[in-house]
Amino acid sequence: TLKPKANGRKMHSYNGKVAMTCVIFIFGLVFSPQTLGYSVLPQHKNGRATTVSSTPIQQTKSHDSRRGFLTSAAVQSATFLSILLPVTATAASAFDNRLDDKYADALATTGAQPKDLGVATRKSRTEGSYVGLKMCGNSPNCLASSNPVADLPVRTIAGWNGGSIKDVKKVIDTYEVGHDDIDGGGFKVVEYDEKEKYIYVQFQSYKAGYIDDFECWYNPKSGLFDVRSSSRVGYSDLGVNNLRLEYIAGRLEKEFKWTFERRRNGSLA
Repeated sequence: TLKPKANGRKMHSYNGKVAMTCVIFIFGLVFSPQTLGYSVLPQHKNGRATTVSSTPIQQTKSHDSRRGFLTSAAVQSATFLSILLPVTATAASAFDNRLDDKYADALATTGAQPKDLGVATRKSRTEGSYVGLKMCGNSPNCLASSNPVADLPVRTIAGWNGGSIKDVKKVIDTYEVGHDDIDGGGFKVVEYDEKEKYIYVQFQSYKAGYIDDFECWYNPKSGLFDVRSSSRVGYSDLGVNNLRLEYIAGRLEKEFKWTFERRRNGSLA
C-alpha cells in the first residue's frame, strides 16, 4: 500500500480551499441577484417573513456604484461559502483506518444515513408485520435476513447461527480493509450494544467514498442473528455487499464455529 503523504495532503487541501474561494467570489460577482435585478431578501407581512421574492427591483445609487456592487457580490460570495465549505470539509474527512490517504481528500459520495435503521416493528407484504431489521428495496445493492422470505426472496438470506454478538465485534475490530478490492475507505463502528446484541457499522469504498450500512442483531424469536448490508446510493453494487457478508461469515465460521445456511452454489446469497 502507499504511504500517507501528510504534508502533500495538507497543501492540496489548502490550495483547494483557496481555489474554491476564488471561484465562489467570481460566481458572486457574475451571478449576484442584485446584478441580475432580483431581490433575495425575505418579504415580511404582518411581522412574519414569507417566501423569498424573485421580483425585479430598481437599481439604487448604492448598487450603481462600484462599492455597492462589490459589497453585494461579497455578501453573495459569503453566503455561498457558508453553504459549500462545510460540505467540502465533511466530504473530505475519511475513516482513520482506510487503506491509505490516496483518495482521502476526494469529494466523497457518501449518501445520507438512513433514519430507519435498527430493530423495529416493520410492515410485511405477506405476514402483516415483523420485528427486526429493515427490509431491502428492489435494487440489487442490499441483502437482509429479518423480513419474511416471501416478501422479497431474491434479496433475503438466512439468519446466522452463532454464539455471541461479541464474536461479530471481534471480527469487525480486525476487519481487513481492501479485501477482495472492497471497503478500502475503511470502516467505523457507529453503534454497539452488547446487552441488546446489536451492532451497526459503516463501510466506505476506496475511491468514490460510497458508504454502506451493515447491521447484525440477535433475533430472540428465531434464535438466529439477523444481518443487513446495504448501499445508500446507486442501483447495482457490483457484488460488494455480498463479498462483505461472505468475509464476515467466513471468519465467524472459521474462528468461532458459526454455521450458515448456504445456497446450492455455496454462497450466502
